[in-house]
Amino acid sequence: MSLDNVPKLSPQVKGLMFLFGFIYFSQGIAQFSGLMSQPLTFYFKEVLGFGADAATNYLAVLTIPWVIKPLYGLISDFFPLLGYRRKSWLILMNSMAAMAFLWLTGLTAANQIVLAMTLTAIGTAASDVIIDALMVEKGQKFKITERIQATQWLWFNIAAIGTSLLGGFLIDSFGAESALRIAAVITMVAPAAVVVAVWFMLQEDKVKLDRAQLGSTVQGLWQSVRHPTLWAVMFFIIFWEFSPSLGTPFYYHMTDNLGFSQKFIGTLGAVGSVGSVIGAWVYGFYFARKTLRFQLVFSIITGFLGTIAYLSLMQPSGLSGPIALGLSLIFGATGMIATLTVLTLAAQVCPPKAEGFTFSVLMSVKNGAAQLSAILGAWLFVNVFANTLTPLVWVSAMATLSCLVLLPLLRGVKDSTASKGGEAKKD
Repeated sequence: MSLDNVPKLSPQVKGLMFLFGFIYFSQGIAQFSGLMSQPLTFYFKEVLGFGADAATNYLAVLTIPWVIKPLYGLISDFFPLLGYRRKSWLILMNSMAAMAFLWLTGLTAANQIVLAMTLTAIGTAASDVIIDALMVEKGQKFKITERIQATQWLWFNIAAIGTSLLGGFLIDSFGAESALRIAAVITMVAPAAVVVAVWFMLQEDKVKLDRAQLGSTVQGLWQSVRHPTLWAVMFFIIFWEFSPSLGTPFYYHMTDNLGFSQKFIGTLGAVGSVGSVIGAWVYGFYFARKTLRFQLVFSIITGFLGTIAYLSLMQPSGLSGPIALGLSLIFGATGMIATLTVLTLAAQVCPPKAEGFTFSVLMSVKNGAAQLSAILGAWLFVNVFANTLTPLVWVSAMATLSCLVLLPLLRGVKDSTASKGGEAKKD
């Protein structure tokens, strides 16, 4: 596709997209899936002696701040802080996250570590809701939702490349305990940088709490909640996410059965993130111009094939390393396309003036279903499949493929690709 066909962006939108990308880059470092993920999981495994199911269950509390995301969206949408709906809340939440990471550097007990990580999760989850609300507002206004999503996740995964490599390096170089401390110090910089960027870069008009407008918005939101299309999208997202996850079981399988070093596991994460960067770019310049149905069918089929492909890593061999690298790259790309497809699907059903709340509800449903999936996958792996990964792969793959039967439920979703033709004119 020629880049000449891609709509040009105004300086205002370019500035917003830069800010969106920067904040998602910082979130790629600060979220639990970022730099803290591998050092913390390794610490729980080696120092605290937790099994795959115990570690998953214990860390499940970190999902709670992401499940209650509608609360942050509701507060941000309806209750300005110091006159701002977005700016002040972004500064406050990221400041809290930075301080919690600093506190984490001196902790050793599991309960204290989880408490500190929960505070960081509240800060990053609230920040995520607020920046997504801006994304929905501006994306719908300028009709570039897909391109903003692609920019955000492009930079999120660029950050993930570095954190994956660095996480494994820290473990191999300094050991479990020191790696955890160093990772917390480095991660602290990310939300602190967001505070500075938002302070200087985000221009927002001051507003006051308007009770009449609040009542009108709540009424509009209630009408949207009653609409069957929103519920259809919510049901699809639940079903899409709720396939038994391979996450923690596969990490234990790589460590205990395949004999991969922590550095190599970190490299796999980085390669997967490279694939995700490619996927985000391809989505922004190709899939964003396709219909949502096309995107969904592609995502379901490649999700099924990607899961099945991991059967090639069930037994250790001389080719296990190269195969794992190839799968990480290819399905990192297709997995990112699937993620952006689901996020775009969610964004299309958000009502005006309640974007933060509605989008966060859908993302909370997504995160909650994903965590239940992780718990179910770990439980099946340990208690039903006797620490054998093969049957879990098949169950997960078939659950993904079955999403095809739900596509008729999404007929009521408006497809913004049909109306693209550049940015909307300012009122």
